[in-house]
Amino acid sequence: MAILFSLSGFGVSLKSAYMVQDDARQHVFWLQRLNDPDLFRDDLMANYFSSVAPAGYKFIYWLANLLGLAPFTFNKILPLLLGIGSSIYIYLVTLEMLPVPVAGFCASLLLNQNLWLLDDLVSGTPRAFFYVLFLGFLYYLLRQQLLLCLLLIIIQSLFYPQTVIISAGILGLNLITQKENRSFYIIGLITAIITLGIYKLQAAEFTDVISLEMAKQLPEFYPGGRSSFFSNQPWHFWLADKRSGFFPFEWQYAALCSFGLLLPIIYQFPRKFPLVKQLNSNVRILWQIPVVSIGLFGLAHLMLFRLHLPSRYSQHNWRIIIALTTGITLGILLHQLAQKITNLPKISQFLIIAIAVTIVLYPTINVQSRPHRFSYVEGKATELYQFLQQQPKDVVIATLSIESDFIPTFAQRTVLVSKEYSIPYHWDYYQQIRQRTKDLIKAQYTSNSTELNNFIKKYQVNLWLLEKSAFTAQYLTENSWFNQFQ
Repeated sequence: MAILFSLSGFGVSLKSAYMVQDDARQHVFWLQRLNDPDLFRDDLMANYFSSVAPAGYKFIYWLANLLGLAPFTFNKILPLLLGIGSSIYIYLVTLEMLPVPVAGFCASLLLNQNLWLLDDLVSGTPRAFFYVLFLGFLYYLLRQQLLLCLLLIIIQSLFYPQTVIISAGILGLNLITQKENRSFYIIGLITAIITLGIYKLQAAEFTDVISLEMAKQLPEFYPGGRSSFFSNQPWHFWLADKRSGFFPFEWQYAALCSFGLLLPIIYQFPRKFPLVKQLNSNVRILWQIPVVSIGLFGLAHLMLFRLHLPSRYSQHNWRIIIALTTGITLGILLHQLAQKITNLPKISQFLIIAIAVTIVLYPTINVQSRPHRFSYVEGKATELYQFLQQQPKDVVIATLSIESDFIPTFAQRTVLVSKEYSIPYHWDYYQQIRQRTKDLIKAQYTSNSTELNNFIKKYQVNLWLLEKSAFTAQYLTENSWFNQFQ
C-alpha cells in the first residue's frame, strides 16, 4: 500500500519536465550547487536555506548525487523510501502493543492515507523524515533496545531536530512514571540533550530568530500574509490552524478515523472482545505522546518563535496516534466480526467482508483521486528558463513576477527577491529580503531615472523581468505579496 501511494505521487511529478513539489523549491534548489559550484554564488537565499538545512539532510542529497541522482530527481524518489520505512515501523510499533497483524496493517494503511493527503512526506524536505525517525525511535523504545534507540535520537538531530525534543519529552515522562529500566531513560535523555546542544552550537550564518513583538508588527504574519500565523478566530488559531493549531488541520480525515476513541470503552469488556487481553503495558505510549504534545505545544507558544512553529510538536504526533489507536481498535473489532460471521451463510459473509473492506479502503480511493494534495506546481515559462540558462551563472535577475519562484529551480539563476523564498522566521535574513522587495517595488514604479539607476547599481542587477500586466491597477491590488509592502 505504501508503494502504491508513493507511485501515485511519483506519477504526478513526472507529468512535466518542469513539475516540482512546492516546498522543494525552497529546500532543494541550492543543492544544485553539488553539480556546479559556480551556481548561486553570493546568493542570499541559497546561503540562507543552506545554512538552516540539517547536516543529515545535506548528506543524503550529497550521497544520492554521488550515485548519479540529481537533487530534484532524488527529491521525487525520496518520499517512496520514507513512506515504506514509516509503514514498516508503524506496523512494528502496533505489534509491540497488540501482536495481531491485521491491527498493524490497519494502522499502516491509515497512516499512509493521512500522509498522502498532505504535502509533508511528498516534499522530501527535512520535515518529511519525521515519521520514519519518530516511529523508529518508538519501536526501539518499546523494545528497550538502548543502542538502536540512541542511534535514532542522533539521526533525528541530523535530519529534523524538533523530533529530538519530542523524543526527549517521551523519555522524560517515562523516567517519571516508570519504576523499571530507569537507567535506559536517563541515558536516552542525556543523549537527546547532548545532541540538541551540539546542533545549537553549530556555526550558522543566520541565528537571529524573529521576536514575537517584531512578528506582531509585520503583515506577513497575519491572514493573507506570506507566513500567516495570527488570527482573529481563537478556536481556529488554537485548534486547527496549520502553523499555530494543536490538532491536525485536515480535521475531516481525523474525524473519519476516530474509531480509536472506542478503545477505552472496548478495553472494559475483555469477555466480549477477547483480543483486549493481548494488549500489554506498551499501550501506555498512546497516552504519553498526547501528554508530551500538549506540554511542548504550550512551550512553543510561550517561546514564539524560538522552537519554530507550535504545530510541529502536536499535529505530526496526532496523525501517528490516530493511526495507532484506530488500527488497534479496528483489529479488535474485525477479529470479533470474523467470529460472528463464521456461522452465517456464505453470501452474508461475503457482503459483510465487502462492506468492511470498503469502509477501510474508501479513503485510499479518495486520496488517489486528489493529486493536487501533493502540492506539485508546474513552471509554464519554459522558453524563459531556457533563455536564462544561456546567461552567465552570476547574473542577478530583478522581478516581481511569480516566475521568480521558479527561476532558481528551472533556470539555476539568482533572483533578487521571491515570495516563495521570503521566509520571515530569521530576522537577520528576512530584513534583507524585505528591504530588497520594498526597494524593487519602488524602483519598478518610480518615474525618477536616477532612483532606478541607483537601485541597479546597489544590487548589481543584470536582467529585469517584467510581466505585460505589471503596470495595471489590477496587478498591484490583487497580489497578496505586494500588499505586505504598502
